[in-house]
Amino acid sequence: MKNLEEQFSENLSITFGNERQFPSSEREHSNPIPVDLLIDIFSRLPRKSIDRFRCVSKFWGYILRRPDFTELFLTRSSTCPRLFFTVIADGKLFFYSLPQPQNPDDNSTLVATRYHTSFPEYFPYSFCSSVCGLVLLQGGLERKVRMICNPITGEFLTLPKVKTKSNPATKVKDEIARISLCYDPISKQFKVLCMTSSPRKRPTTHHQVLTLESGKRSWRRIECKFRFRDISILYDEICINGVLYFRAKMRKSPVIVCFDVGSEKFDFIKIDEDMLGDFGYCFTGHLALFNYKGKLGLRNRSGFSDTHKFVLWVVEDAGNHKWSKHTYELPSLIRDNPWFVGMTAAGETVWSSYKNDPKPFFLDLYNLERETFTRVNIQGFEEFKRRTIHTFLDSVENLKFV
Repeated sequence: MKNLEEQFSENLSITFGNERQFPSSEREHSNPIPVDLLIDIFSRLPRKSIDRFRCVSKFWGYILRRPDFTELFLTRSSTCPRLFFTVIADGKLFFYSLPQPQNPDDNSTLVATRYHTSFPEYFPYSFCSSVCGLVLLQGGLERKVRMICNPITGEFLTLPKVKTKSNPATKVKDEIARISLCYDPISKQFKVLCMTSSPRKRPTTHHQVLTLESGKRSWRRIECKFRFRDISILYDEICINGVLYFRAKMRKSPVIVCFDVGSEKFDFIKIDEDMLGDFGYCFTGHLALFNYKGKLGLRNRSGFSDTHKFVLWVVEDAGNHKWSKHTYELPSLIRDNPWFVGMTAAGETVWSSYKNDPKPFFLDLYNLERETFTRVNIQGFEEFKRRTIHTFLDSVENLKFV
């Protein structure tokens, strides 16, 4: 009797519309198991199983690299969000992940597992952002080393060098102010936005975009009708439903920049004067932008007011610059450990133990509506005596090859 690999490699064929694209020796045979059914079955398997099945045969490897399978796997992964961690220890960078807890018991313990990536562990990491399963790493002097990494596949791609213009009169070059990874769920495209700043009185309005597609990857210039300033602040961006948000200023007024990934157009949301009273200096410091049930939310990342109130603002109408204010009282256990991570899609705020603390690492989950508190202990980092941990919520696993 033929083994499983032989049966599949001899009997299965792939059909795209009316055209069959697999080798002619296999076109002559019937297809006892439709490819669509195989893709559906494979998409329900864990990532480690998929890695093994890719090695079974060329045919299976072909199926498991098809765009429709990659998309279906991403869709399934989105229904089972994960916690994603970056860990810096001994000058090395590591990625960890675990399923995001759903209704956990208080003081429960979860174990994070490490992803094995192919990029150098001694990557000069200084900034990381995670979007739809891919990670943008920036490091080195002035963050000049930049790469896109897929933790689940272990692949990485070093971004091409950005060319900046210089003023012919002064020979002063524009500077790269920020580079951001973003994703458009409609076109299913990843893009990298590069914004430049100019030492001249009138800042540049020309920025660049790179689309992560197969083939030649190059930067192309795009127009921006607004003149934003102070766009180089780190840890203050988030991509929600195809729109990238980050802080900036227009003249002297703080705003939230909105970059539509699909149309590649810029807009902005004004900051309410009442918000400045709540944030104070934090608008240029530790302000957290987070996903509040599909809307943009703002919250001071660390620290509380004198009344220990948890105050957040949510965009209700971006076009008309309308915000809503929400105030909550938090349990004392969270007030003693006030590092705000964000909010899950289920509506639970997440608070982390100090990311540089060598003690056991844990997350506090607090549901604002139900007023329920849960502490989840995270294991897996014990081998590191000195480490810095950053936590990302509602992460997914994406099989896209970069």
